[in-house]
Amino acid sequence: MHIRTKKHSLLAASLLLVVAASCGSDDNKSDATTAAPATTAAATTAAPAASTAGSDASATSGATAETTGASTGTAPKGMKIVYVPGLTGNPFYNTVACGAQKKADELGIDFTYQGAPEFDVAKQSAIVSALVGEKPDAIMISVTDPDAMIPPLQEAKDAGIDIIGIDGDLSDTWIMSTNIQSDNHEGGTLAAKSLVEAVGEDVGGDVLGLSNNAGSPIGEQREKGFTDELAKHPKFKYLGTQFTDNQQAQAATIVSTTASSNDNLVGVYTMATNNTEGAVTGLREADKTVDDVKIVGYDVSAPILTALEAGDITGLVVQYPYGAGQKGVETAVALANGETVERNQKTDFVFATPANVASEEVQKFIYKLDCA
Repeated sequence: MHIRTKKHSLLAASLLLVVAASCGSDDNKSDATTAAPATTAAATTAAPAASTAGSDASATSGATAETTGASTGTAPKGMKIVYVPGLTGNPFYNTVACGAQKKADELGIDFTYQGAPEFDVAKQSAIVSALVGEKPDAIMISVTDPDAMIPPLQEAKDAGIDIIGIDGDLSDTWIMSTNIQSDNHEGGTLAAKSLVEAVGEDVGGDVLGLSNNAGSPIGEQREKGFTDELAKHPKFKYLGTQFTDNQQAQAATIVSTTASSNDNLVGVYTMATNNTEGAVTGLREADKTVDDVKIVGYDVSAPILTALEAGDITGLVVQYPYGAGQKGVETAVALANGETVERNQKTDFVFATPANVASEEVQKFIYKLDCA
């Protein structure tokens, strides 16, 4: 059921927003064409085949959905970069790998993609430790834990490998040369504004939050942006954030139980892909619809996109992982050439709604499992 209210139309016009990327510089060899990501923790597979459509996609509001880092110099001969995602088979991380592969191909860099099929810190740590022996020039990584990943990444740094964060920093910020991600606080703010407008300022009600793990800097930033904005609207009450360990089934159970037992629940804020997919399932299990409970959240997948297009999701912060992957490779080249890079680099995002999701501007940000 599509949401076709006047308020929603205003939201589509006003909240399609891109945070401009700041200045600064997801296997086999870089000419591989297979699209399957790694399926075991120790496996090495090709990055998804690079898309020619994403690298020059224009965004809205006068910004561009394109990497805008410092000019990329010539890559050192034989340069090798490895991307270690949070898990394989995830559209966000695969799209990072797509952007990185495309840029690596352009620059003649050997790029590979290694990860575990689960969001598991022990498996990610083992992959990084194994890479130390291979001595790539740089490791791009989406860390599974900001504290537990310090020892293996410190080992890699001590071995002379540049560490580049993608969508997540370590609690010890000295180890990474840079972290590349969108403004999570601003994204949370937009999600709260969307929810309040969809429910109604004068209606209000209870709102539940879902995040992956306690202590995650990304989750905390997304939560704070949301709760800071929601606190400005006194008729809304935040019930707190529950953690799902990045499991769809757990998210579905939490939402189904809460929606069945709380008639005043009007919204669910989901801070990651699996949380959103689980929330949609949970509301269905509780025999609730978008008329009863609104869902706003982060990131997109094929099932989430279908739900958004159907109006079952009110709005989503959709990041630009393709550009993050490109920027990661550019940054690795800059570091290899002895250049200084910004410690924190921002990437773009859009706020997608049922009203604007089909637009060309938003479609350029949609994540893919492969890059064909």
